[in-house]
Amino acid sequence: MNLGLKSFYDDTIFVSSADNEFDLKVGDKIIFEQKEHGQNFGEIIFVDRQKLAADEILLDGKILRQATAKDLEKIEANAQIAADALEKTRAKIAEINVPMQIVEARVNFEGGEVNLFFTANERIDFKEVVPRLAGMLQKRIHLSQLGQRDRAKACGGFGICGRALCCSSGVISRFSSITMEMVKTQELAMKGSDKLSGPCGKLLCCLNYELEEYTELRKKMPHWGARVLTEKGEGKVISLDILNQSVKVYLEKGGAQIFPAADVKIVKSSK
Repeated sequence: MNLGLKSFYDDTIFVSSADNEFDLKVGDKIIFEQKEHGQNFGEIIFVDRQKLAADEILLDGKILRQATAKDLEKIEANAQIAADALEKTRAKIAEINVPMQIVEARVNFEGGEVNLFFTANERIDFKEVVPRLAGMLQKRIHLSQLGQRDRAKACGGFGICGRALCCSSGVISRFSSITMEMVKTQELAMKGSDKLSGPCGKLLCCLNYELEEYTELRKKMPHWGARVLTEKGEGKVISLDILNQSVKVYLEKGGAQIFPAADVKIVKSSK
């Protein structure tokens, strides 16, 4: 049985192939143990999913129990410790003038380790930073560098649609590769980069949502520049409306006109 687990420590999706001995359900809070980080807190996000992504990581450890009321109290206390650690760490980084920005701090379930998420535009000398922070916080320190997309996820915010960012609101649990090829497939290039980029400065994650449908619909249409025959004569395809399955054709006699894609016949491809 496959159990998906979202770790509140490092936001990684873990997959366990062990039997569901605790009768866990989606949304249940659990305590699990890892060799590297000890005991941690997580939430079940799927149970017995048949197909797993190739990059999903097997849990290096085991699930110990469902979280008790006492466990949840400890988790809440750790959140307060993390908030305090974040404030102190930011002050220390400014004091020693290290070119990095601390975005978030998290404390593991046992309370002995702090994971600090940061962004930086240049190489950081961890040999200088880690000992100072460990001495100040009196805990083990783990530094995790974030890319711009991860930073947006950690900080939150709103997209151009007016809704909370998909990455920070839980709509997506992991990032997919978003490419310009997706933009071209959906005929969105003409909208401009300012409308296709999120607050992170990268291409919008939602460009992946309808890609499969656009790809299938586009198979039924001629490509840009194709020579086609219409009921009003021969012309060249100059624009596509994929969702409405229509094409704009520049006719040899008649100028630009729109036709249903099903009503045009390809004569030859342009070179």
